[in-house]
Amino acid sequence: MKRIMSVVSLVLVFCGTGLAQSAKNAVQVNSAAIVNATCGSGWSNIANVSIKTSQQKDLVLGASLETNLFTRTLVKSKGGTSDTSTAEAELRVRAVVDAAEARPGVVVFDRRLQSLMAKFNGICTDQNADNIVNYDECTTPEELELILDTSAAHHFNFILEDVGVGTHDVWMQGCIQTATTTQTGEATAGATAGKGSLTVEEVRLVRGQDVTF
Repeated sequence: MKRIMSVVSLVLVFCGTGLAQSAKNAVQVNSAAIVNATCGSGWSNIANVSIKTSQQKDLVLGASLETNLFTRTLVKSKGGTSDTSTAEAELRVRAVVDAAEARPGVVVFDRRLQSLMAKFNGICTDQNADNIVNYDECTTPEELELILDTSAAHHFNFILEDVGVGTHDVWMQGCIQTATTTQTGEATAGATAGKGSLTVEEVRLVRGQDVTF
């Protein structure tokens, strides 16, 4: 079995459609995003806002994002031998404030693992033209293909406590991870981000009520 690691990225036009900033909250809305970083090797910036705090406060960060996943698996089988192909696509998101990762850390916004298996006899043809089709003449593999292409919208709240006085840069970042495995068939996978928004709210969490993950 061979294992192929692939990364599929889609470059979309980045356009900020709204940006507001105050001492209490801030928001940015994007019509599209660019996510081409491979998880484990880096992060792509999706949205960014800045917020100014006059005293030590806590920040609640809301990340909303459309996710798009594409997976394709093709299997080929003959002679009763099974063949399996798998395709996996994943989009991860995190929130960062002044280079500090907000809790709970990296979140999987969307993930799909698609596995397709088939065990076929093969396509039979009268190869010697004797008007009799024998089992050993079923030598052409039969094929079965499955393609899934879906879009969804997701939201997650991040938290960073005890942020100091000053202006703070807040980022929503993302990365994609794709993987495929095949035997005699084929497989492809991809993950992209679409419209999204990043909201930041200055709050004071109740002391003594620990935030635990």
